[in-house]
Amino acid sequence: MAPPFMIEGLRVGRRRFSVVLRSVLALALAVVAVPLVNLAGGELASRLGLPRGGDARLAYDLVWVFLAGLVGSVLMVGVAAVAKTAHAWALFALYLALDLYVTVMAWDDFPRWFTLACLLTLPAQVWLGWWLAVKRGTSGEK
Repeated sequence: MAPPFMIEGLRVGRRRFSVVLRSVLALALAVVAVPLVNLAGGELASRLGLPRGGDARLAYDLVWVFLAGLVGSVLMVGVAAVAKTAHAWALFALYLALDLYVTVMAWDDFPRWFTLACLLTLPAQVWLGWWLAVKRGTSGEK
């Protein structure tokens, strides 16, 4: 029979592995959710017969960009086993880096209001996702 300290060590190791695995899974789900939600919005727009281009379509697309970030945030925070607020901050940093890159690269491709709105709604996306997952959800972290 193994000594008690070895058994406890195995339990701690298994718990740490589970926590890390859930964090990786949370990030993967958040990263996959963003394009999937945006694709769903584009598909819905084509089925509704919305014309391509123009400010009305960009406003519609902006709503889906917001929803995609929100869904990614809810998944990231909701799936994480511990440190849910830290996961939200990490996702915010990742989204911000990506958003800044896209804003700089697409600055001349879209109207300024659209690129700036994508960037400026980012804190609301992550905060609302965190709030839905932690404060409104069944999470143990408050």
